[in-house]
Amino acid sequence: MEVIMKRTGKLLSLVALMLLSAGMVFAGGGSQPQGSTAAPGQKSAAAPAQKKILRLMVWGSTEPKVNYFNYFKEAYPAFAAKCDVQWLLGGAGDGNVAEKIRLGLAANESVCDAAQLNYTQIPEFASAGVLQSLESIVAPVRNDMLQGFKAMTEYNGQTVAVANGIKAKIWFYRKDIFDKAGINVENVKTLDDFIAAGKKLQQINPKYMMWALGPSISQYNYMMVLSGTNSTFADKNGKFQLTTDPNFKKLLEAFKKLHDSGVVAKINEWTPDWEKAFADEVLVSYPNATWLANQTFLPKYASDQQKGKWYATQWPSFIGEVGGSEAGGDVYVIPKFSKEVDLAKEYLKLSFLDREGWFLRTKVGGAPVPVMKSWANDPRVTAPHIFLGGNYGQEVIKALDNFKLFGWDPAAALELSIFNSYFDAAVNGTATIDDSLKSAQAALESQVGNPWKR
Repeated sequence: MEVIMKRTGKLLSLVALMLLSAGMVFAGGGSQPQGSTAAPGQKSAAAPAQKKILRLMVWGSTEPKVNYFNYFKEAYPAFAAKCDVQWLLGGAGDGNVAEKIRLGLAANESVCDAAQLNYTQIPEFASAGVLQSLESIVAPVRNDMLQGFKAMTEYNGQTVAVANGIKAKIWFYRKDIFDKAGINVENVKTLDDFIAAGKKLQQINPKYMMWALGPSISQYNYMMVLSGTNSTFADKNGKFQLTTDPNFKKLLEAFKKLHDSGVVAKINEWTPDWEKAFADEVLVSYPNATWLANQTFLPKYASDQQKGKWYATQWPSFIGEVGGSEAGGDVYVIPKFSKEVDLAKEYLKLSFLDREGWFLRTKVGGAPVPVMKSWANDPRVTAPHIFLGGNYGQEVIKALDNFKLFGWDPAAALELSIFNSYFDAAVNGTATIDDSLKSAQAALESQVGNPWKR
């Protein structure tokens, strides 16, 4: 019996040793997880939490977003320790992302946690009540935000977005050529001044042109002027007012006058001829928006030979408008179906409303436009632009002070796809201005109906 007991004791000791080697001990009938160093009867240390996944949907390409996030992880290690970002490509353009959100809402499916949209799509989703409020992250910094960025966070009293690429109106011009012609852009304040400047440039060289307005005019050119007014396509009762609001007629009269003036090139934008016109120094002036200064546009088209010769200033007023924007710009929102609302808010706060998170964009080719007034003197704002001469950052800040959004309604995306051809007909002279406005209004009425009740 004694031998048996000794053998049994050795066996039990061997079993205990094996269990300890496996990282398991028993105490009071309980167990400890493998790897625990807690003594019997004590609580073990919690196992490392698994990283969460934040799904962000964008358009065009995920590559620049991934590159940005690599810098973001280094700047915000606490966030990176608890979260990985999964970048989802929604499609080639903002409309593709918007459609995926619509489908997700219809199917009650969470397709992402936050998404990139254009501001023109905000009225549709905000009016439907399907966007999370961002008031908690915007309110603490609202009073410090430049007007343009503040405007982009809101729709109809709701705080539902943060701005990524803001499209303030900027007039780009060849300062060396304007100086040679004796033109001070500060004195170019009206449409007539703009045309007169163009004619003065052509006294130096007849090829010089002030803008490109081809047979198909990009819709944002019309909207950059209209956005500086208080006009809307439809009133609050859903009645379209293209034939009754005088600003629409003034707009087409102004573009018709420009078209016929001889100082604009009859070239469609986004064509090889358009790009070549910059390279060949035909286009020596260009009213547009801040995005034209990005590396893939004007610096690429005009080439290094024109580096430092292009400057930026404020638009003249074509129909008495003050300020405006090119459709606002792109924004990030959190849809109601987001599975990680708090995490998405934290990321948006750090990336868009925190100084260091925002200026990480300069590491991946982003323009150093300040979101906050208190950032205006940051060296990354005041530093020379990679292509433009003068103080580009300060000119953008001036433009943001006069930044205005067009009064979009929930049918904005559809309205934008309808009116353009009718406006082009008036400018190109294939229809009268009055007939074009009547036809455009009739098309909007039949295809949209009441935009507030869609």
